[in-house]
Amino acid sequence: MGETIDWLLSLTGQMEDWILGIADAWWVHLMVYLFAAFDGFFPSVPSESTIVTLSSLWSSSGRPSIIVIGLAAWMGAWTGDNLGYLIGSKVGWERFRFLREGRGRGAVEAADRGLQKRALVFLMTARYIPFGRTAVNLVAGAVHYPHRNFWPRSLLSTFVWAVYSCAIGAIAGAWFDDHSLVAITVALFAALVMALVIERLITALHRVLDRRAERREAAEGLGAEEAAADAQQRETPFSAGAAEAAGPSGEGPAQRSPTVGSGAESPLSPSQGEDSSR
Repeated sequence: MGETIDWLLSLTGQMEDWILGIADAWWVHLMVYLFAAFDGFFPSVPSESTIVTLSSLWSSSGRPSIIVIGLAAWMGAWTGDNLGYLIGSKVGWERFRFLREGRGRGAVEAADRGLQKRALVFLMTARYIPFGRTAVNLVAGAVHYPHRNFWPRSLLSTFVWAVYSCAIGAIAGAWFDDHSLVAITVALFAALVMALVIERLITALHRVLDRRAERREAAEGLGAEEAAADAQQRETPFSAGAAEAAGPSGEGPAQRSPTVGSGAESPLSPSQGEDSSR
């Protein structure tokens, strides 16, 4: 038993040395950039876990630079978002099997609704929903959402995401200064739990906003119907009065014809009681 424990501790130490050796490599920042970029249109790339891992290493060992890691993650994610938008505008999202069924299909439908109703909020929150960041980029391009509105909002949302990912790793790594491997494990577990919690909160937020928008649309539709009915009621008496005042031809008031056998006499007719022979 003691030999097994010693072997595990030795293996753990070798893994820590290997991880720290990678953290000092020049290409680690390029790897972060590429992972974050590919994650914009291909959801199987572990970009967030890579950022969390390297940030926890910085907190426990001082390397690599968390500022450079954050900048590489930010620029990579923004590049990936715009590449996803370009692919969506040229190819569409229907050719991607993972978006035609299951959770991918649900993410596409949510992205379509979100871009129509509240694009800024959806672009800010979709990165924390599984398949969300990929679906919203491809759908935005496919439905020709204006790119002049897409890229600055993507720039803001990817910045918040990069800071969030680095912060999780740095905070978790600070709890275990002398144990880099433990710090990485705790950081990845914390990132997983936070992702689940944030996904639930964001889903609940969008449901609340959807219900509020539905109530607003229903109220506006009811108000429009009431206004139309009120206008129709106002026009009806006026139309009836105008029709009554108009003649048979509709050109003006009807002229009353003299009554046959009335007592009215013409000034040229003989007066009553006078002898007509005179």
